[in-house]
Amino acid sequence: TSHPNLVDPLWESRPPIPTSPFRVHPLEYAGLSVADKVEKIRAQMTEQKATLAVFCTLDDVAYLLNMRSMGDVETCPVGIAYATISHDQVTLYCDAAKVQSPEVKEHLADVVVKPYDDIVGDIKGHCEAAPATNKVWMDKSRSNLALVSSIPAPKQQLVDSQNAVTPMKACKNEAEMEGMRKAHIVDGAAMAKFMAWLEHTIVVEGRSVSEVEVDEVLTGCRAEQP
Repeated sequence: TSHPNLVDPLWESRPPIPTSPFRVHPLEYAGLSVADKVEKIRAQMTEQKATLAVFCTLDDVAYLLNMRSMGDVETCPVGIAYATISHDQVTLYCDAAKVQSPEVKEHLADVVVKPYDDIVGDIKGHCEAAPATNKVWMDKSRSNLALVSSIPAPKQQLVDSQNAVTPMKACKNEAEMEGMRKAHIVDGAAMAKFMAWLEHTIVVEGRSVSEVEVDEVLTGCRAEQP
């Protein structure tokens, strides 16, 4: 049974999906190459008896493919996209405008790039190609209705469990831990400057401060850091 979309018919002025370009997240910060991550995930796919792994959340896609994007989501360096992994192919679903730079094209040399909306049909086609053996690993708690609905009822081809990227992100590698240490040093300098301002304002100037002013000053101190 399909679920009617009650929003789209009413949202006449809906803006288009953002197309801010992706940039490569350097290996010195990522710690693991895309190939290394894909190899780990494919090993887990074998354990799950899955033939296709689907990644829906933007942070999962950014982590998996070592890419970032500024502009699609305010304050968060992720790009609007999906990704899938089979045992012989990695596919990125996004607007073509996001992957036009030479650096990104080279980075994605071993990744198939397809239109954003193609993923629904591709998941359905994967299931229909071999109903008895093909299974899709998709964490329903981190997926949207359209993708879950693309798997034919009664969902016997769905492997609904935590996706492989979630624990990989949680267990930081040495490069990621070093990046966190450096980030805390930089943020600590900003916090020290902010606390000095706060003490001077309250104790020396003898005036109170609002939450808005505190936020503006702290944000400014952090913005001054490289």
